[in-house]
Formats: sequence, structure tokens, C-alpha cells
Amino acid sequence: MIFFQGFLKAISNSFKGFSLVFEKGLWPYLFYPLILWFLMWAGSISLFAGLANSFAEYFNQKLNLNDIPDSGNWLSFAKPFLTGYFSFILAWIFKIAFWFVSNTFSKYLVLIFFSPLFALLSESTEEKLNGNNFPFNFLQLIKDVFRGVLMSLRNMLLEYFFIALCFVITLFFPPLIFLSAPFLLVVSWYFLGFTMMDYNFERHKMSVSQSVKFTRKNMGTACGIGAIYSFLMLLPWFVGLMFGPVLAVVGATICFLEIKKQNTLTSV
Repeated sequence: MIFFQGFLKAISNSFKGFSLVFEKGLWPYLFYPLILWFLMWAGSISLFAGLANSFAEYFNQKLNLNDIPDSGNWLSFAKPFLTGYFSFILAWIFKIAFWFVSNTFSKYLVLIFFSPLFALLSESTEEKLNGNNFPFNFLQLIKDVFRGVLMSLRNMLLEYFFIALCFVITLFFPPLIFLSAPFLLVVSWYFLGFTMMDYNFERHKMSVSQSVKFTRKNMGTACGIGAIYSFLMLLPWFVGLMFGPVLAVVGATICFLEIKKQNTLTSV
């Protein structure tokens, strides 16, 4: 129940950020991620789709499924399935796996490149909401960027670990793809939301271990931030490219401030 409450609250706060972006003069941030994201997304999708087909064809050749005799072999009864449906399923397993790989790579590469931008956006959002003043400090910005890059790489590697694990399991048990694909989607949401919220963690002097503990405790919030970002990115005509990253960062900041305030009131 707590998970879904946090999930829905994160989505609500992200949409609340829509009006905040225009009311508080944060709208220029909408245009920065457009070009880089589009180039990486288009290039990676075409590259990994081709790799998926090549890998599927390679595995089919190595397995020599067409060389199975029509009779007299223990696999003869399954030859029509193995040479037909199995090859089709194998190709799609590779395509889905590579889609997760390419999507994850592009997603985190954008977060790494735009870490300074998103750190400033998160800071500006808190200033507009609470009136907290964060004087510009170049050394602090470099520290924030370095922290953001490290956390992005950490989350990306952990997500790749889950992708590889699910891929291996699904390769041996293809029907599990109907479970592993939704699971990987939620994992992606979690790590993406974690990365978006981490811009606040660094600004409030939270260590990596404290950040991990905070995010695990508020897993629903992190998944909600990641989900709204992922869905917004599906919108056509560059609408998602403009609003996805910005609303996710603003929504993550609003959620963090609300949770922090609630924890402060609870501890009093």
C-alpha cells in the first residue's frame, strides 16, 4: 500500500511540475535535452536492432536446428517448433534484451551529459518552492556533477546486471519473458527515479549509503518518477523529449522536499 501511495504521489507531483515550470520561469530547461537525446536514441535503436537479428541468426546456426532428422532423433518430434516458433521467439528475446540495453545506455548517457543542467534545475526548483537560497559555487557544482555521474554509472551497471540475469533465465525458459519484461521495466523505473532524486541528495549533503537507504525506503516514489519519465518519453513530436527529463527532475524535487518535511515533523 505504501509503495502505491508513493508511486501515485510521484506521478501527481510530476504533473504538478508542469505548471511550476512556466509559473516560476523554468521553461528554458525544456529545450536543452532535445538534440542530444534524439541522436543517441535513433542511433542506438537501429544499431541494437541489427545486432539482435545477427545474434539470433548466429545462435540458430550454432544450434543446427535444421540438421535435426525428421525421424529417429529424440528431438525429431520438436523440429517444427524448434525451426519455426523457437527461432522466432529467440529473435524476439534478443530484440527485447537489446532494447533494454540500448534504452538504458541512452537514458543514462543523457543523464551523465546533462548532470550539471539537472542539478541546477533541481536547485532552482527548491529555491522557487521554499525560498532556500543556494549561492552559485563552481566547486560545489563540479562536486555535484561528479556525484551525479558516479550515481548514474552505478545505477546503470546495476540495471545491466538485472537485464543480463533476466536474459539468461529467459533464454533457457522463453515463456518467462512475460514476467521478466515487466520486472525489468519496474527495475528501470526504480533506478531512473533514484538518479533523478539524487540531485537532491547531494545538495542536502547525504552520503551514498544514506541516499540508497532513503530511496529503498521510498521505492514507490522512485518508481513513480521513473515511470512518468518513461511514459512521457513515448509522446510524439518531441513533446516527450522536452517534458520528460524536466518534469521528472522537478517532480523528484517536490517529492523529496515533501518527504523530508514529513520526516522532520514526525521526528519532532
